[in-house]
Amino acid sequence: MSAEFYTQASRYENLVRIAFDCPRGMKNGADVCFMKNAMTMEDGDTSAKHLGSFEKQFEKVKNYTSKALVKLSKKKPYSADKDFFLNLENSISFVGTTSQLMNIVNKAMDKVLELRK
Repeated sequence: MSAEFYTQASRYENLVRIAFDCPRGMKNGADVCFMKNAMTMEDGDTSAKHLGSFEKQFEKVKNYTSKALVKLSKKKPYSADKDFFLNLENSISFVGTTSQLMNIVNKAMDKVLELRK
């Protein structure tokens, strides 16, 4: 696992934790390992093969991200930009790589940080 994967996956974890106001853990997919495992599997690393196929792991991460975006669209102060989060959530069905999904995560996190000010 590269440090870059971990850094990127941390943004995913932070998004989920903020959306669900929860600690790090398996609930709601609030752990860096979900995204990191999908990234390493996509990159050809077989150490996470016990989790199933890349497609299975990726769909799980997409689902967790989707739920987090919907949750943010209903939660103050983020609900002020409800349409922004719902538009991102709608675009998840069109992504096919972890890089594309991370673009959505990054846009969402940037908006979250902007709205927290």
